[in-house]
Amino acid sequence: MEQISINLTIEEVNEILESLGKRPYIEVFELINKIQGQAQAQLQAQKMRQQELNGQINESEIAIER
Repeated sequence: MEQISINLTIEEVNEILESLGKRPYIEVFELINKIQGQAQAQLQAQKMRQQELNGQINESEIAIER
């Protein structure tokens, strides 16, 4: 199946999940799991990038202080 990528805020994703949650479980559980899995992976990657950037900033601050 052909795939697309979309960009949504966390709030928008939560609204979609809330709407899907009103549907019968058997109709939407796979889609909900897919959305949640992709969102968690992206948030984790974003968190790791931010930590790396913070580490680089801290290392440069240490170098300046010496």
